[in-house]
Amino acid sequence: MPRGEFDRSARKAATRAKLLQAAATVYAAHGFAGATLDDVAEEAGLTKGAVYGHFGSKDNLLVALMEEYLAAEIAEQVALFDRDETTWKRPLAGSDQWMRELDEAPEAFRLLIEFWLAAGRDEQLRERFAAGLEALRMTFAQFASESRTDAGMEKSPQAARHFANVMLGLSMGLGLIRVADRAHLSSGLLGTAMSVLIRAAERDEELCAAMEDPDAR
Repeated sequence: MPRGEFDRSARKAATRAKLLQAAATVYAAHGFAGATLDDVAEEAGLTKGAVYGHFGSKDNLLVALMEEYLAAEIAEQVALFDRDETTWKRPLAGSDQWMRELDEAPEAFRLLIEFWLAAGRDEQLRERFAAGLEALRMTFAQFASESRTDAGMEKSPQAARHFANVMLGLSMGLGLIRVADRAHLSSGLLGTAMSVLIRAAERDEELCAAMEDPDAR
């Protein structure tokens, strides 16, 4: 690649990163509904045209911000998942890290909830939000599948996806409570709850079968 093209690509990436950081700051301060692209441009020290040039709209900027957040979360969870650890202990490191992040920097999670709210009113945003959830679901399903294999159980893509949905629900639901009412939710509850579910499924064939098809009751 010619030097000039490399320089332009580097500048474009730096500008994009600057705009995303500015958007995170502005959205955290004003909320998604209350923020404007003028606010983002001012925070970044750039023009509104630069925001449009990179993202096209406030919705696209929110999506890009959330995609980066979710990608970072997935990479972090993958790095913390240890197959050398006992299966029921494996969720502890990732769950504890998730809770620490909620305590130290809750703004990103609040924006994720705002994304969810906006997605409820816009079909295109809903589809993009669902795509982000699917990336998380696939990551958790892979964890569940590998742990199931390591526990000497038969592989079951269906059970792995069901368990992944439970992990998603617990992570986001307890995350909401932790951010809103930290004093009344133990930071270790998420990991402990996941560990209890894993141990129960591994020790009880009926529970294991129930995870295969939760509707067959």
